[in-house]
Amino acid sequence: MKNQNSSSKSSAIIKPSSSASIKQKTKMTDNENKQQQQSPQQQQSFEEDINSPSISNLPIESNDKETKEHEIIIYEFHFPIDLCGRLIGRQGVHVDYIRQMTQVDLVVRDDAVSYEKQVVALHGRRVDIERAIELIAKRFPPERYPQVVFKPINKKIILRQRAPECIPIPSAVAQLSLPDGIPTEVLVTSVVSCNHIFVQQILHPSYPELTRLDNSMSVFYHHTEMTPVLPRPIQPGVICAAPTQAGWFRALITVYNSNDDMAMIKFLDYGGYLYIPASSLRVLRQDFMIIPFQAVEVYLDNVVPADNQEDFTPESIELVKTTILGSCFKAIVTGYHYDNTPFIQLTKRYGNSRPVNGDIQKIINSQQQQILMSNDPTLTVNTPTTSLLTNQFEQSVSDVSTMSSNSNSNS
Repeated sequence: MKNQNSSSKSSAIIKPSSSASIKQKTKMTDNENKQQQQSPQQQQSFEEDINSPSISNLPIESNDKETKEHEIIIYEFHFPIDLCGRLIGRQGVHVDYIRQMTQVDLVVRDDAVSYEKQVVALHGRRVDIERAIELIAKRFPPERYPQVVFKPINKKIILRQRAPECIPIPSAVAQLSLPDGIPTEVLVTSVVSCNHIFVQQILHPSYPELTRLDNSMSVFYHHTEMTPVLPRPIQPGVICAAPTQAGWFRALITVYNSNDDMAMIKFLDYGGYLYIPASSLRVLRQDFMIIPFQAVEVYLDNVVPADNQEDFTPESIELVKTTILGSCFKAIVTGYHYDNTPFIQLTKRYGNSRPVNGDIQKIINSQQQQILMSNDPTLTVNTPTTSLLTNQFEQSVSDVSTMSSNSNSNS
């Protein structure tokens, strides 16, 4: 599975201070057992009806406002079947608008009990789902559509946190990591956000065996009716075989929603997250665990949202993805986030050692400047265009990366 992309939405990751980073890394060893006992799928009781387009009053265990806003929830409510057409819009235009504006996955499905209503499922960060409900309420004002309410179907709201914080890889299985202080040649295999990526170590002794493993798994799981499904109940932390259009690959279940029999998985050899029907997952054969998991999840140091932005825009993420995905660099660890995920600095494999992270930041800033100028034609900013910066960066990468999918014929 080359260049696996992620469907999971990620907020901007900001590097903590160096002292805090060192303290956190030290504490990780002491708290490892406690973290392994924590459940990534927390459930909170919810006794009151919701009639307003806000879920900010939902009770949660954490008192940290920032943690509350970035928790991922699956929020479901009934919706009148005769109004679903207006909710979806012609050819899904309104659903696409909500997804684009809020980064929330919106699914409309049949209700198992009633034929008069359907179920709207929202999956994303709590703060984004609040915004999505506000957009739906704006389209269906209560004085005109009193039958549209946002009462959750279940009295329990499913919450989860990011997988690296709560779902450690089993200690019996090797997970590759980047060495501290040593430049390592890596291949970018997945881009979750502008500063959140997965890389493979292309010079690691186990790397050449990955292609053979991929081929063996695709052959074995080709006839899915002959392979066992995952036993229920499914628990987060289970390692399984997951299908994609490119074949079958090793994955870690980070979240399981028993209501819809859906699972959030992380691909262990190529990176990226995917929300997938749990019925499509299969038990992983023991002999498919012979090589370490290849994908290393990292954050890009000093890559942050543009000025006056709380998060990266979808356009910026797409630009960064097309620029670095499938390209090879040298990576060096510069610190650690509070969740123990390393921050790295990327440089060219050959030639000068100018950090690539700075070029990525320039692309993000330039893209934001173009948005500002498009909204205000009178504004003039003396900065290179995004397309020019991207072309220069891609040319620079193609000159030094023999494995880049963007390499030109002169590489």
